[in-house]
Amino acid sequence: MSRRPDYVDRLILVELMRDSRRSLRSIASRLNLGVSTVYTRVKRLVSSGVLRGFTAEVDLAKLGMAAQALVEVKPRPQAIDRLARALLEHAEVVELYEVSGEFPLMARVVSPDDVSLVKAIERMASHEDVVDLRVRYIFQTRSVRTSERLVRLLETLY
Repeated sequence: MSRRPDYVDRLILVELMRDSRRSLRSIASRLNLGVSTVYTRVKRLVSSGVLRGFTAEVDLAKLGMAAQALVEVKPRPQAIDRLARALLEHAEVVELYEVSGEFPLMARVVSPDDVSLVKAIERMASHEDVVDLRVRYIFQTRSVRTSERLVRLLETLY
């Protein structure tokens, strides 16, 4: 996509974030657009990488992944890319971010229980490129679905 998503694209994205299972016909009807217009725009949003997929959001605790932590990782100099790839090989690492500061990698780690979580973090710490770790255990998740929060943000901006 050589252009940024416009107002209509953002309206379509909001509808998909509210419920990605909705048909293009129902989105078109809600937005008073033609089905072919919605189809073309969704196809363009996918091909440009703005829309990366249609997913289900899962409550990890209800799935049995009750133990979670944010792990800040300080790599050896010049090893951040290699370490990032290695951390993503750990099944328990469900998100990985490169951030500013002394600990430039931050991983969200999930596990069924505290013992398994500690073992996962210990495996991360044992990597040769890890200089130091800081662990922040997550006791309670207070936010709603990410897509719902993004919908609220988009609605305030546009």
